[in-house]
Amino acid sequence: MNSYKQVLVAIDFTEDSQQVCQKALEIVGNNSSGKPVSILFLHVVEFVYQVSVAYEPMFYPAFEDLSKNEEELIKVSEQKMSKLIKELDRDGVFQIKSEVISGIPKTEILRLAEEKDIDLIVCGSHGRSGFELLLGSTANAVLHHAPCDVLAVRTKKE
Repeated sequence: MNSYKQVLVAIDFTEDSQQVCQKALEIVGNNSSGKPVSILFLHVVEFVYQVSVAYEPMFYPAFEDLSKNEEELIKVSEQKMSKLIKELDRDGVFQIKSEVISGIPKTEILRLAEEKDIDLIVCGSHGRSGFELLLGSTANAVLHHAPCDVLAVRTKKE
């Protein structure tokens, strides 16, 4: 197994996120080099309008309040991220940093992987559905365009 120095873990806060994170921490814990590994948990807030099966708006902010709603989504995501990290690393064993940004997930994951010289990207094999499923999965785009190794964790429904 390669000795990774920089690992990016893409988190979407679905039920599968914890499983994806645990797999990443397992890989980091088994790092054969013995050197500390920097882990970046990343969540990208994708600000889109969603509709239900009946085509009724599920989230429909007023257009003039878009930036305010985006800031609120980022703040809520940062709180979720802190909680997730505390649950996963209770003993403070890992060097976990986190970022919550807004944008298109696949674009931001790939951008940060290049920018931060990431050795391994860990992501779930499927997250959201609906429009994103029609447009192509984030994991698939990352897998085909990443500048480094990618681990797509197949998540299991319990």
